[in-house]
Amino acid sequence: MSPQELKQQKLKAIYRGLLTLLQNRSLSDITISELCREAEVSRTYYYRNFSSFQEIIAKYQEQSIISYLRLVPHATSIEFSKLMTVYFQLMGAHATETLLLINAGLTDVLISTFRRVYLFLIHHGYIDSSNTQRGKNKFFASFIAGAVISTEVEWLKSGMKESPAQMGVILKKMFDFSDATIKN
Repeated sequence: MSPQELKQQKLKAIYRGLLTLLQNRSLSDITISELCREAEVSRTYYYRNFSSFQEIIAKYQEQSIISYLRLVPHATSIEFSKLMTVYFQLMGAHATETLLLINAGLTDVLISTFRRVYLFLIHHGYIDSSNTQRGKNKFFASFIAGAVISTEVEWLKSGMKESPAQMGVILKKMFDFSDATIKN
């Protein structure tokens, strides 16, 4: 196993361990020792890689969201609705764990993670909004992250009645991204 694969495996183990413990306890009642035992990782691993439980969630979620880009068909550009469709497909597949995080009061971690991924996509040219007013607004990444995650929370809590494709169209209409290009 390569070092990168081992790193991914340990991150997944500690994330899954945290979710398992969150099923029966609040975040503040979980100790680092308990988490490391549950995840079968060392305390040294925890302290070397994380400063908080929220950081575990953020790192795992960020990697998960970025990996969803692999599901997007390769093209020079892609519509925002398609990008959101793929995002909601991923979130629908992980609905139980996301609802667990929401119910544990960790929505802010989901918002900050989405914001970082959105900025990553802009920085790497997947999203080109440089010619728009919103692209020049330093607060837009925070706005879109809060809006998308709030919409996701409502969608999950209401039983995901709309398909991911419908959610992509809904978000495109809400944000009116007809003037932004998303590149892949």
